[in-house]
Amino acid sequence: MATLVDTPIYIANEVYEIQATDPVEGAAIDAGFDGIGIANQPHQQLANRTSFLKQRQDINIASIEVLQSFMTRFVGSIDGNGYLKIPVADINRGAVSAIVEWGSQFPGGGLDLNTTYQVTWPLAFPNSCLWTMAALSNSTAVNTGKVIIDVVSLTRTVGVFRSDRIGGALVTQKPNDGFYWMAIGF
Repeated sequence: MATLVDTPIYIANEVYEIQATDPVEGAAIDAGFDGIGIANQPHQQLANRTSFLKQRQDINIASIEVLQSFMTRFVGSIDGNGYLKIPVADINRGAVSAIVEWGSQFPGGGLDLNTTYQVTWPLAFPNSCLWTMAALSNSTAVNTGKVIIDVVSLTRTVGVFRSDRIGGALVTQKPNDGFYWMAIGF
């Protein structure tokens, strides 16, 4: 028994309808319709279309698997002190995971003036902490803007911040509640 050989091609709205006046002819070199015969033409067109769709489906399945694998590399902890790992194709380092971390430091009684505070990152940076910053929480401070929070140092595991009293801030003023921080590394 002979079989039709399919070619992955998709042509919309083109499946030959055998007419009542068409002579039934099967595959033959001298057949009247593209060498395969009118009776086989719709079968060939449907076989080609099916082959095309199967080929596209195989590509889609492979792409979905790649995306699912990529998504498993996004890891994080959305807590008050949390982090998010983001896969990145860094132009200098190649494939790395960028890590964004955040949190807060609220010592009881508020921040002391001219004091250092150490923050342990929720997740140690595997390579380096590149950047960090802090912002004061001033819900009970009388004169905001008189105390600042500076970054003193940062490592793969900790950041050290310092509250500084600047001109005009009095020791008797209510203290700042604490501070929020963010760090980025890889």
